[in-house]
Amino acid sequence: NNFKEYGDKMRRSTVGLEILKERPRITSETMDLGYLGGLPEDTFGYAYYRFMSDNGLSAERASTKFIEDEELAYVMTRYRENHDFLHTLTGLGVTVGEEVALKWYEMVQTGLPMCALSALVGGIPLSLAEQRFLISTQVPWALACGRASQFFMNVYFERHLEEEVNVVRRRLKISMAPQFQQ
Repeated sequence: NNFKEYGDKMRRSTVGLEILKERPRITSETMDLGYLGGLPEDTFGYAYYRFMSDNGLSAERASTKFIEDEELAYVMTRYRENHDFLHTLTGLGVTVGEEVALKWYEMVQTGLPMCALSALVGGIPLSLAEQRFLISTQVPWALACGRASQFFMNVYFERHLEEEVNVVRRRLKISMAPQFQQ
């Protein structure tokens, strides 16, 4: 089970272990968009605020159910809750092509079959130009960035909201994704 492996990988990291012990949640309550929107524009928190508000998104994600192992259920929930932080740091929006590019990144980081499936078939509805861009530019970026960057499940993203977004990117070795130009 991949999520059990993530829990093991998190326990081997000081920060990952801390996340597992504290079990922070990313919710509308814990991510005060009013506060984040008041941060300086160059901060990670402000970038997250802009991503969420520009796309009409909420931080709410349902807790994982039907999993008896509480830690495993938390790891699965945390994985889903980190998704919008990854959008923010990579500069990828919410179009089909951008979601597919992010799935390629997540696939490299996690090896999850669901990421692989989304990455492989998610681009089918794209235009020919978008498919070419995805295959020739975004997939190579996602593979390289996913290999180079820190394992995102071991990042306590909430603690970096007041830091400059580019400093956070550099520390985590996450580069901005190439953007499709119509």
